[in-house]
This record gives sequence, C-alpha cells and structure tokens, in this order.
Amino acid sequence: MLRNALARSRALLREEGLFSLLRHTVAFAGVFGKRVYRRREVFLYHHHLIERDGSAFQPRLDEFELHIVESDAKANELAEAGYEDFRQLFLLSGRNLSRGAVAFCVYVGQRLAHIGWVSMSDTSKQCVDPYPFHVAFDRGEACTGGTYTVPEYRGKGLMAYGYYERFEYLRKLGYTSSRNSVERGNVSSQRAHAKFSPEIVGTACFRRFLFRTRWTECPFPDGPRIGMPPSPQY
Repeated sequence: MLRNALARSRALLREEGLFSLLRHTVAFAGVFGKRVYRRREVFLYHHHLIERDGSAFQPRLDEFELHIVESDAKANELAEAGYEDFRQLFLLSGRNLSRGAVAFCVYVGQRLAHIGWVSMSDTSKQCVDPYPFHVAFDRGEACTGGTYTVPEYRGKGLMAYGYYERFEYLRKLGYTSSRNSVERGNVSSQRAHAKFSPEIVGTACFRRFLFRTRWTECPFPDGPRIGMPPSPQY
C-alpha cells in the first residue's frame, strides 16, 4: 500500500503539479479524520437479477473496453499491456482483490474511465460496501458498490452500464439478487439504479466515534419503494 501511495504521489506531481498533489494529500488526510467521527445516512437497495437487454445500458462513448479483474495477476496483465493501473489510483484495490472482490473496469483507450466492484462473500463485502447491512451470500445474494467514474467521463451512462455488466456477471453465476446502499445525497447514483427498478427497502444511519459504531436500519412502514427513493421526510 505504501509503495502504491508513493507511486501515485509521483504521478500526481509529474502530471498535475504540486497544487494537485497537495489537494489530494489534504483529501487523504480527511479520510483519517472520518475514522474519528463519521455520520452517514443511506438508502438500502435490493436488486432482482433478471435477464435484461444490454443495448438499453450502453454508454455514450464511441470506443471503450470492459475488463473484469478477478485477481492481482489479471491486474498485472493489464498494467503490463499499458492500461492504467487502477491499484495505483485506488490504494486498497490490491487488498480488495486478495479478499475475493471483483473489479469491473471500463477503459477509454488505455485510460481508466470507470470502476465498480462486486462481492460474493462476507470476506470481501467490507471492501465493496463498508456499511453493515446483511447480505445472505449463502442464499444467492451478492453485494455491489465501490463505484467511481473519472470526472471527464461523467454524464455518459457509465454507471448504469457498469451495473448492468455486474448484474449480468452475477446472474450468470447463479446469483438471484444483489444488495447495496446509496447515500441520501447521491442523486446521480439513485437515478442510475432506478433504471433497474430496484426495491428500496428502507433507510439506515451509520455513526462512528473513535472505535464505537452504531448502525440503525429503518424499513419503510408501508413496504419497499420501487425505482427512486421516497420524498425527503424519511
């Protein structure tokens, strides 16, 4: 991890200059601040994995490539072939792969444009979505999350396309549903999910102060909502 951090720092300094390096350093420091106190409210999603028409989810890009990365060895192959190494951009990616999480990487040329993750076990679930909602991996459920689109490629449908590919991957492996969380303020993610008509089963609140955490789930009293979350009173 330290080696990747140093490599990323050198790349930022070389390609974007000292100001960008300082900005990213401050942001990285903020991550440690969140380890002291953090409060997040999310919606809890349940997707049924059914066969869908892939043409409805194609991104608005002339050329792109999807690479499904299931191991560090595959990530090494991509890097050796000249593709941008996502493990240097997202420093915990190597750990995620070693725990069994699967990365779905969309490249434009050899540059990473979008990444999302899939978990199929308790071991990798924390890597994909850190909130402690239950996923019944032994009953055909999986977990998706860790989605990020490079700013230059936002607004081109990559999030919906990435989720389509992840859901298809899981469906073909025999999984029947996928669970994940979406933060209340993340409207772009909510709209992308809505394309798949998910069940939004309720809200949850995560609080952490130092080493103490609290997780509270609140199902909607009148049952799951379909598509988009309900009005702000929840």
